[in-house]
Amino acid sequence: MSLRAVLGLSLSLWCVNAAAMQVLSDEQMGEVSGAGVGFFIDQFYYDQGTASARVTGVKDSQGSPLQIDFERAYIKGEGSQRGAVDTEATLGTPLHPFTLGVVSGAAAPTLPVGKQALQLKTPTYSDPLNDTHQYGMWAYYQGCLYGEPGCTDPNKAVGVVQAQLDLLQGTRSALLAKYQTVGFLTLKQDIDADMVLVNQRKQVVEARTVTFQAARDTFNSTYDAAPGSYRGGLITYNKPAKGETYFCSVFGCPQAVRAYNNSIDPFNTSSTALFEAQKQLGEAWNVERYGGLTLTQRLGDYTEFSILCGAPSAQSPTCVGGSIKSTEDGKQVVTVVAATLQAGGTRVKGLDVGIEATFSLPSVAYSKDGNGNIVKGATTTRSDFFSINLEGFTLNGAYLNLWGDSAGLQGEASLQAYADKLVIGGCRNCTDGNRAVAKNLYFDINLGHASLQPLSFSVLADGELRLFLPGVTWANHQAFYQQVPKSNISVGNLNIGGVDLGSQVVRGIRVDYLNMRTVNLPR
Repeated sequence: MSLRAVLGLSLSLWCVNAAAMQVLSDEQMGEVSGAGVGFFIDQFYYDQGTASARVTGVKDSQGSPLQIDFERAYIKGEGSQRGAVDTEATLGTPLHPFTLGVVSGAAAPTLPVGKQALQLKTPTYSDPLNDTHQYGMWAYYQGCLYGEPGCTDPNKAVGVVQAQLDLLQGTRSALLAKYQTVGFLTLKQDIDADMVLVNQRKQVVEARTVTFQAARDTFNSTYDAAPGSYRGGLITYNKPAKGETYFCSVFGCPQAVRAYNNSIDPFNTSSTALFEAQKQLGEAWNVERYGGLTLTQRLGDYTEFSILCGAPSAQSPTCVGGSIKSTEDGKQVVTVVAATLQAGGTRVKGLDVGIEATFSLPSVAYSKDGNGNIVKGATTTRSDFFSINLEGFTLNGAYLNLWGDSAGLQGEASLQAYADKLVIGGCRNCTDGNRAVAKNLYFDINLGHASLQPLSFSVLADGELRLFLPGVTWANHQAFYQQVPKSNISVGNLNIGGVDLGSQVVRGIRVDYLNMRTVNLPR
């Protein structure tokens, strides 16, 4: 095992209003109270390449032992060629350190007035290339990894976001033209008026559904309980097909037969009544206005317009928000990043991180005998290889705020992470064409909001850990959806086994409720 750390680890006073850290002696540090600290690590790398770390005691789903040998692990500076070159890494700088201190007010705007929190914050930059949110958005639209062959024009991202904006604006223009004679405020009023009848008929359908389900259950249970046959006088009467009347002779018939016969009419009547109610509900959705536009069409158009432009109001009857506004804002960010790159700007170098491991686990051979039956064969030990390489990884602008109150330890967190490339492989000696390769990864993960949805950390009576986010309430739902930040994950391009799957994105995630705990698995 080799570990080299030319650790320029600096632990210094961090003044929130200062432009940089101030180096203090041990005596000076002893006199400081409540100012917080800033730190960075300069010129280091870690390489576990000459020894193997082994993990045992883990079992697979069948309870068999699973042995994991970590053959290599490394943390180096960007450009290490997956650990092959000893490039020195840097975490933070004197001007952009990691900080740990007590914050309130503008430094933690979601905290209630008068409350303070202990904040751990990663290096934060204001320039567009090192602001994770701005660069991550540009990288998603760029798709390819900037600087690679065929990916040297940073304005590719501008063209992509403009094409998306053109598509959204074209849809908006078509909707505006479609309803130009009435406007979207009148459209909403007419939709609301027509929805009165829809809601009334929905209630009828719901009531008749309850009646039908009860009659159907009785119909099914009495038919199942009716005998396969019974003897009336000298004649044997067999059970009829379901839905047909079971013959009851002049000598009488079993009670189960009469119960089934008595269930047929209520079942048929309730079925007919439900069908009629559903038909009338469908007719209510097909009420037409404006020359043949049904309520379903009008409601769909209004919903689409609201997504594009935000809900119309008397103050803004056309388009001031929605996805068009967010895409326009995104275009501004992408344009600034592209211009900065075109002018020769460069990013602060990130980290290269990787592990290589083998898994030794039982493997059972199965075959078929002469009759086609599956036969279990001998059990051998199989060794599988697995590797993960992360290139150009940065963690700028992330933070964790923690505080305590009567509810215990609470917090809020924002993970802002970017990586040029993530490579996952199951082969030891192969090219990236046989691996999964994701480029331009951006994680914008937000959990908790100090005022509206604090994240609670607790230890349960059995020693397990619990993370809890309270659910949205009727009292705070409007503020919740306006203020609680969403989370976004994007991949500029994903390639698996040499097949390009293109960009992947999940946007607008917001956790309405979370209750997660650890579980101690039996050994």
